[in-house]
Amino acid sequence: MVPILFFMFEVVIEKRSQFRWEWRVCDRDGKTLAYGSEETRNAARYRGERALFELLLVHIPRLQPPPRE
Repeated sequence: MVPILFFMFEVVIEKRSQFRWEWRVCDRDGKTLAYGSEETRNAARYRGERALFELLLVHIPRLQPPPRE
């Protein structure tokens, strides 16, 4: 049986200054896959979630079961 791989991503939003919010999309190991900064928390949340959605749209190679004979 072929194992099934699950990918886990997280959107992190942090306040950096009075008018600056930073967003990051990280994998389960904490590696940053996408990042940016915005002036408002709502804008940072939107951009972070949009980046997450775009990552999910990218073709991720999956293990295929061996062909049956």
